[in-house]
Amino acid sequence: MLDKIENTIALHQNTIEELQRIKERIETSITEEIRFKVETRHWYGYSEPFIVKQKHKLETTKYSATVLLDTAIKIEKERIDKLIDMEIEKRKENKANE
Repeated sequence: MLDKIENTIALHQNTIEELQRIKERIETSITEEIRFKVETRHWYGYSEPFIVKQKHKLETTKYSATVLLDTAIKIEKERIDKLIDMEIEKRKENKANE
């Protein structure tokens, strides 16, 4: 179980680092307009399946993008804190049972 918690913490930490890299690129942007581009691929059809790529663009301001990323980073940090608290509680229970 310890490995699962450690892996989850590492996953959230990697997510935080990715979000911070995106935030740095946004903050160094010259313009106030920011565009997020999302591309997805979907399977369609049964007898002759084919892949369709869909593209979506979201335009927002630099401020809104920064607020969005700050909120996501805050949530990821809270999740890491909860996982650490869970691990501390488990260790306390294990010592009490010994």
